[in-house]
Amino acid sequence: MKIVTYVLLGCVVVLALIGYHYASTQEATVRMLVGARAGFSEDPAGMELTNKNLITEAATVAKARSDALKANTSRQAEAANAMEKRDDARSSAEKHKAEMESATARSEEAAAHQEELAKQKEELIAQLQSVPGLENADTENAVDALHDVVQENSEAIAKLDEQSKKLVSQRKGLNDDEAAATVTFNTKKEANDRFTEQYRDNDVEYTIAAVNPQWHFVVFNASENSGFYPGDTTPLLVRRNGVAIATLRIVSVSGGQVVAEYNEKELPLGVMPEVGDMVLRKVPMGS
Repeated sequence: MKIVTYVLLGCVVVLALIGYHYASTQEATVRMLVGARAGFSEDPAGMELTNKNLITEAATVAKARSDALKANTSRQAEAANAMEKRDDARSSAEKHKAEMESATARSEEAAAHQEELAKQKEELIAQLQSVPGLENADTENAVDALHDVVQENSEAIAKLDEQSKKLVSQRKGLNDDEAAATVTFNTKKEANDRFTEQYRDNDVEYTIAAVNPQWHFVVFNASENSGFYPGDTTPLLVRRNGVAIATLRIVSVSGGQVVAEYNEKELPLGVMPEVGDMVLRKVPMGS
């Protein structure tokens, strides 16, 4: 700013000097013309000399004016250059100011971030000290202490993981056993339901109509829908007065007449099946 001011002042001074010189020259010229008219109007030689002097002075004045104009043009160019430099300097100053403001803002942001980090650090230390085994943790030994705790917990977790795998394996075995048991149960339940449906009359008793002690078989009558058939392995009991005395095995079934044999060696001593004894199924047929 000072350079620009000095340049502008210099231009003003130069212009003032040029104006003063031009005015002085014009005044001298006027005086010469006046004197020539007054004193040398009747002297041709003096008039010619005066004319030459005027021409010489005019050339001098023109050259001085040209030089002044050139100098003024140069000063104007310098002034324009100085103003351009002033604008550049002002722009640079504004840019520098903006950079300073940005740097200040970043510095304040960094300070706030550092303060936040310090706060987080204190909170982290407090959290670490709340962990069993890290009650005395600080910034110096927090990492090592935390590493030890993590190592211990890792070993404990590994053991728990191993135990968990064993339990999962055992549970899988139990699930498999349960599934197999469920299948068996359902199968037996279906069979039992079927037996219950088909042989719900298992408590029906049949009366022995004939006995052959020689061939060890008895004959009793049953309805055609009784469910008895040749080769049936369902054991039959011979009961007398509510007491079982023999076990029968079906030999043949024909027209509702059933022939079944007994094992003499399994009979109680002195007891034989007789006509009138009752026959009933021991368990449901097919079981």
